[in-house]
Amino acid sequence: MKSSDLSIDKSNSLPYWGVLCCALFVTASEVFLKKGVDGLEDFEDIFSLFNTQPVLVGWIVIGIICYIVSFAFWIKILQVLPLNIAFNLVNIEHIFVPVASYLFLDEIISPMRIVGITIVLLGVLLIAETYCRVEERV
Repeated sequence: MKSSDLSIDKSNSLPYWGVLCCALFVTASEVFLKKGVDGLEDFEDIFSLFNTQPVLVGWIVIGIICYIVSFAFWIKILQVLPLNIAFNLVNIEHIFVPVASYLFLDEIISPMRIVGITIVLLGVLLIAETYCRVEERV
């Protein structure tokens, strides 16, 4: 890939903040959706989703809204970053989701999962650092 394929407008910080916001909204949506479905008594019937208490449906609706916001950030990110860079950077959500699950849903993070999260973090940092170096040269 040519370095010109990786260049963006240096005055535009959207890729950095956009990737972070996209990943955070996906993380929030996952937590809200989990809270919503955990409160459902019978999820085998998809129509039971609409017959539950308004508070429980509320969690699911908030989760869907977070996904929509995340999608809007994703579309903007794709306008300024190559897909192979954007996709790899947004994988930081694989770090945020387990941490949020631990903090807000009292889920356990196993030692092996911590190793996996660390590997994902190192990969995202490596891609981001490489991208920044290419961007500086352009």
